[in-house]
Amino acid sequence: MTAFQKNDRLPLPREHGAWAMFFVPLTVGIGAANRSDAATLLFALTAFGFFLLRYPLAVALKSRAPDVRAHAWRWSAIYAALTLVSGTTLLLVTQLALLAGLAVLGFASLAIYLGFAVRRAEMSLAGEWLGIAGLALAAPGAYLVATRALDATAFAIYALNVGYFGGTVSYIKFKVREQLRVVAPNASLTARLWAGRWTLAYHALTLGVVLALAGIGWTPMLLTLAFGLPLCKVVGGLLLRPARLNVPHLGFIELGVTLGFVFIVLLAY
Repeated sequence: MTAFQKNDRLPLPREHGAWAMFFVPLTVGIGAANRSDAATLLFALTAFGFFLLRYPLAVALKSRAPDVRAHAWRWSAIYAALTLVSGTTLLLVTQLALLAGLAVLGFASLAIYLGFAVRRAEMSLAGEWLGIAGLALAAPGAYLVATRALDATAFAIYALNVGYFGGTVSYIKFKVREQLRVVAPNASLTARLWAGRWTLAYHALTLGVVLALAGIGWTPMLLTLAFGLPLCKVVGGLLLRPARLNVPHLGFIELGVTLGFVFIVLLAY
């Protein structure tokens, strides 16, 4: 999480990946339900308020500057009010007790995430995974509101989003933090792949699991393409060892692959 400036009028999460981790599950959940209504819009508003709340709360707990903390607490209260009002209205409209259960899980993940943030460990592997698990709840939540059911599809789209973004985090961390350090410019293709073996293994395993689930009929077979695409990205990224890191280029590739993932998942459902 980047520094919170005291002149920020509207504090918003600065990590582009966090926005994707919120909007992709939400979009997938609505798309998999194949229907939407006013309640779906209320859920989206509630989830968005919850997503926005994470950033100023973390800053309020981390910062030592009184003016920054005051500004962060002020916006935390605004975002919390948005979440509370829209969420309460949603529960009254839908009468879905299961939504309260998802809310408990969401706030539990937020509390643990804030604990990581206080220790400045929110960007650690555990902190990243916690964020993924919490934000991915938007998928089954949106699906539940739209269909009034929490069935196998709801659990599947949750697992798909967690699995996809877990791979994204592992790959980006390797490209940004490790590749240029551990891979020599003249390294062989085998050495380049071996250097990124953990992220490569993760993507291969994820694809294998999706393929197995599709084989027993739990998920559509088309989803294997949704996870085959990032695996191809990883192989290409490991084989290509640039002289210097180009973060914008890396971001555009991730954006393209993520859009492809969303398109294929929506097509599958």
